Amino acid sequence: MYVLIGLFVFAFGYVLTPCVIALSWRIRAVDIPEDARRMHREVIPRDGGIAIFFSFLLGALLTGSRSPFSLCLLIGGGAMLFMGLLDDIYCLGAGSKLLFQFAVSAAAVFFSGAVDAGLVAPAVLWVVLLINAHNFVDGMDGLLVGCTAIEGGALSVSLALSGQTETALFALFLTLSALSFRPYNRYPARVFAGDCGSESIGFLLGMLSLPLFSFSQSSFSTLTPLFLFAYPLTEVFTSVLRRILRGRSPFSADRAHLHHRLYAKGLSQPECTGALLTVCTAFCILGCLLCMEELQIVAAIACLFGICVLLGVRKYVLRMGDP
Repeated sequence: MYVLIGLFVFAFGYVLTPCVIALSWRIRAVDIPEDARRMHREVIPRDGGIAIFFSFLLGALLTGSRSPFSLCLLIGGGAMLFMGLLDDIYCLGAGSKLLFQFAVSAAAVFFSGAVDAGLVAPAVLWVVLLINAHNFVDGMDGLLVGCTAIEGGALSVSLALSGQTETALFALFLTLSALSFRPYNRYPARVFAGDCGSESIGFLLGMLSLPLFSFSQSSFSTLTPLFLFAYPLTEVFTSVLRRILRGRSPFSADRAHLHHRLYAKGLSQPECTGALLTVCTAFCILGCLLCMEELQIVAAIACLFGICVLLGVRKYVLRMGDP
C-alpha cells in the first residue's frame, strides 16, 4: 500500500507543478532579476513550493496518521508555506519572518511531544536553523530540491534504522515530492521553489529529524542529523559569520555563497549543482552509517576525514575575493 501511496505522491506533484506555475503568473509570485546576485536573467515563477508541500501533504494524509506529531508537522508546514508565499509576493522583512519562524516552530515542537520538555528550546532553535539553512542554499537551479531529495532519503533510512517507521515514511514522501518537482526546476529552471518552498521544506526536515536526537544507541548516533544536513548548515554558519565580520547584517543578501563562488570559478550551473549535491550525498551517507552500530567506528573516522575535506574545499574556493 505504501508503495502505491509513494507513486501517487510523485505523480500528483509532477502534475500539480504546471498548475502552480500558472498560478504564480496570476498572483505575480515571480522572481525578477533586479540585482547581481541573481543567477537567472528572465522572470521566473517562484511559488513552486506549493506543489512540493501539497504532494507531501497528500501522502501524509493517505497514511491515516492522526498523531500529535503528524498534525503539528502538517499544520506547521502549512503555516510556513503561507508565510513564505506572502514573502514571495510582498517581500517581507527578515525580522518579521524570523519571529514567525520561532513562533510556529515553538508551537509545533511543544504540542507535538517530539522531545522532552527540557529540550524544547534547543529543538526550536534546530528547526529554525534548518529553515534558514535551506533558504541559504536556494540560489541555483535544482540545488534546493536536489538537497531535499538526498537529505529526505537519508533521513528516511536513518529513521527506519532507529525504529521510527512512520516518521521515516513521511521523510520518504518529502523526497518523492522534491523529485517530482525537480524536472521543472533543473537548469534552465521553469519555476523556483521560492521562499514558500525553502521555508516549508526546512521546517519539515527539522521536525522530522528531531527523533534522531533521542535515538541513543550510542553517542555517535546522535550526531547523525548534523551530518545529514552538513552542507546547508555549513552554508548558513559561514554566511552569517562572513557578514558579521564585514560589519553587515547577517540577513543581508550577497553573492558569496559557495554556489556563487564555484560559478565564479568557471563551472556551469549544472556542474556547480552536481558538485554540491555530491558533497551533500557523501555526508548523508556518513550520517546513515552512524546509525549502524557495527559501522560506527569506521563512520566516525570517515566523518572526521569528510569534515577536513569540506573545510579544505571551502578554504580553496573562498580564497578569492567577493565575486
